[in-house]
Amino acid sequence: MSTKSKNKLLWLLLAVCVFRTTILLILGDQFSANLEHDVDRYLHLGKTLADSSSYRLHNEPTAFRPILYPLLIAAGLKIGLAAKIWVMILHVVLAVGTVWLTFCLGRHIKDKKTGWFAGILVMIDPILLHQSTWIMTETLATFLAVLTMLRVAKLLENPGVLNTLLAALSFSLAGYCRPTFYAYALLTLILLLLILQTSLLKRLITSFAIGSLILLTLLPWIHRNYELFDKPILATTHGGYTLLLGNNPLYYQQLNQDVSIYSAEEFDEGVRRFNISENPGYDFWSAEASLKQPIVNRNEAERDSFTYAVAFHHIKERPVDFALSCLTRVKAFWTPLPAAMPERSDTERYVIGIWYALIYLFVLNFTLFHFRQWFHSGLFAGFCIALSFTLIHAVFWSNMRMRAPIVPLLCLVAAVSFLSPKSESDT
Repeated sequence: MSTKSKNKLLWLLLAVCVFRTTILLILGDQFSANLEHDVDRYLHLGKTLADSSSYRLHNEPTAFRPILYPLLIAAGLKIGLAAKIWVMILHVVLAVGTVWLTFCLGRHIKDKKTGWFAGILVMIDPILLHQSTWIMTETLATFLAVLTMLRVAKLLENPGVLNTLLAALSFSLAGYCRPTFYAYALLTLILLLLILQTSLLKRLITSFAIGSLILLTLLPWIHRNYELFDKPILATTHGGYTLLLGNNPLYYQQLNQDVSIYSAEEFDEGVRRFNISENPGYDFWSAEASLKQPIVNRNEAERDSFTYAVAFHHIKERPVDFALSCLTRVKAFWTPLPAAMPERSDTERYVIGIWYALIYLFVLNFTLFHFRQWFHSGLFAGFCIALSFTLIHAVFWSNMRMRAPIVPLLCLVAAVSFLSPKSESDT
C-alpha cells in the first residue's frame, strides 16, 4: 500500500475513533444507565473475574454467558480503570478494529475504494452505534465476525498451514464470544470441501484440521464445566432459555393476537417457577403455578436441560404456532424497521428503516447481478454467516440487534454493488 493510501486509512480510522467516542459522550447518561442496569450481567461477571479470578453468577459457578467478553472487561478493571471508562475504550477500539478489518476485506475482494466505502458504512451503521452504548457482546461479535471472514478469504487464496491455523483461531475466539459462531464455523467447513481450490484430500485435511483446532481450544472450557456441573458443556447454559423465550405459550398467544412487542417479564416469572415440577408440560405461567412451593433443586446445567425440555414440549404440542414463530423470528432478524417503543420516536424508526432499505436494495442488486462472480471470493464466509445465523435465529430467540455481526457483510456487499461493475484502484 502506498504512503498516500496508508494516510487515508489512518484518517478513516481516526474518524471512527472520534465519531464513536463522540456518540458515547453525547449519550453519556444513557450509557451510564445501561452500565448500571447491566441487563445481561456481563459487567457483574467481569467484576467477579477481576476481583476473585472466578467465573461466578449470584455467587455460584456459571456457564450461562460466554466468557470472552467478561474476560476483556475484567482485564481493564484489573488494572484499575473505572468500568465506564474501560467499556468505552474497549468499544471504541473494537469499532476501529471492525472498520479496519472491513477495509482490508473490501480491498481483498475488490479494491481499496470498496474497502473505504464499506468501512464508512460500518462506521455510521445504526445497529452498531446503538449497541456500542450497551454492555453486550454485539460490538465484540461484529469485530470477530469480520475477522473470521477475512481469515477465510486468506485461506481461500492460499490454503496453507498458517492460514489454516489463523482461520481456526479466529473461529475459536468468535465461539467464545457467541456460540452461534460454531454453527457458522460448521457450515463454512462443510462448504469449504466444495469450493476450496485444491485437491479433495487437501480440502478434507484443511476442514478437519480447522475443526480439530476449534475443539482443541474448547477443551479448557469443556473441562472446567465438566468439573463443575458433571456435564461437558460445549457452549453455554443459556441455550435453553433463548429457545424457550420464543417458543412458549405466552409468545404463541401473542403471535395469534398480533401483538408487536413481546415482553419477557411475565415469561421470566414462569421460568423462575420451574422448581415446582419435574413435568416439562406443566403450565408454569398459570395462576395455580404461582401458589406452588418448590420441590425440585437443580444446578445451572440441569435448569438449562429442563428449559430445553419445556421448549421442545411446546414445539411438539403446537407445531403450527412453532412454524409461524419461525417466520416471525426471521422477519425480526432481517427487518429494516426497528420495533415501536416508548423511548424511540417514529422519526428515528423511519430514518433507520430507510437506511436499511437502501442497503437491502444494493444487496438485492448484488444478488441478481454479481453473486456468482463473487461467490468464490472473500465474501464466501459472509454468505455462510448470514445463512447460519438466519437458521439459528429462526428457531432461537431473535430481534434486530442479533444481526449486528452480519452488518459488515451487508456493507461490503452494498459497496461492491454500488461501485460495480468496476472501480478504479487508487494505488
